[in-house]
Amino acid sequence: MTRQLMLLPTLACPADCAYCFGPHSFSPVMGRAVVEAVVGWQAAESPGEALELTFHGGEPLAAGVDFYRWALPLLVNQLRPRRLRLGLQSNLWLLTDALCDLFAEYGVSLGTSLDGPEAINETQRGVGYFQRTLAGIRRAHSHGLEVNCICTFTAQSARQLDQIYDFFAGQGLSFSVHAALPGLAAADGHWALAPEAYGELLEKLLERYLADPIKMRIGTLDAISRGISAGCGGLCTFSDCLGRYLAVDPQGWVYACQRFAGLPEHRLGNVLDQPGQANFSRSPAWQRLQARQQRVAEECAGCLHFKYCRGGCPYNSLAAGVPLGRDPYCPAYQHIFNTVIERAVGEVFSEENMRAVLAQAGGKTGLLRQGALLQIMRGGTHPCLDKVSYGELQSAS
Repeated sequence: MTRQLMLLPTLACPADCAYCFGPHSFSPVMGRAVVEAVVGWQAAESPGEALELTFHGGEPLAAGVDFYRWALPLLVNQLRPRRLRLGLQSNLWLLTDALCDLFAEYGVSLGTSLDGPEAINETQRGVGYFQRTLAGIRRAHSHGLEVNCICTFTAQSARQLDQIYDFFAGQGLSFSVHAALPGLAAADGHWALAPEAYGELLEKLLERYLADPIKMRIGTLDAISRGISAGCGGLCTFSDCLGRYLAVDPQGWVYACQRFAGLPEHRLGNVLDQPGQANFSRSPAWQRLQARQQRVAEECAGCLHFKYCRGGCPYNSLAAGVPLGRDPYCPAYQHIFNTVIERAVGEVFSEENMRAVLAQAGGKTGLLRQGALLQIMRGGTHPCLDKVSYGELQSAS
């Protein structure tokens, strides 16, 4: 298994996305003492595990190029020979040629957030967001860096699904899907996408994706499909995530994931105290999440999909006012899981596959492979066995 860790160099962000759950205000930049404490903690806690470390925020590039000039070699050199993958999730407004060169040198993968065509972005993420982020994507591409996107669908933009899909396909940009849901620190629920609408949106996206899955990838649908096939959720949303997706803020405070950052009641401890995960697990915040995980396991035990769903995201449950309950998007997840299973069975028993079976009776095995969804479901190493990219996290950063 790959352990996941987010470093939040700053919680400040120059953007003002209408539905963002995170802090935007002034924030200090993470200092060397915190990064060194993270290295010591990780070296002592789980030295044999592969680690996927992602810089997030706030806006991680607001920390400046000098931060990455010392932080990247420190992390890479001190965590060797451990297998380490590095990523960064950013709006890319502050991306420079110097940063691109640095990220290319250290193999840092880039993710950004883009909600489709310019008019949709301007409505949801503010005037000027689209052109600044697109310029960052183009700068990254000019340095040979690929960029994956998170696309947030709101109650308004979900009605424009075809325009959004056509935009990403036309740009050749792969994307993951996020549904807008009021956060713990957000007061405006105007943008929230209802569970039923989210389920329908995922189904419609799947229909378009299976008709032409070549131009780009929809990582969320890939992971859901492969999760069903493997019987193990391939996204943090669909896993027993507690302890495997920790985040560290600029002052060293540790949270169960990045979405809790800036909320003192959700702190697990501080890396400067070098407490280790055993100490984190004794914090009230950890115990609340553990109680929720146990309650959901009991409530969902009879569900066909539980082994690759695990009750959904605990943050979503808290934000919806059901701290011990299942993710409020449970109906949407059931909808897309059922759709994938029905489509996969239909492809297995397609006329093309049946003809192949009859033609090769008594010969080759593994013939039931024709079909776009079956191709996706068996594509490469399953995420839960290798990695779950933070580009796939359900984040609206």
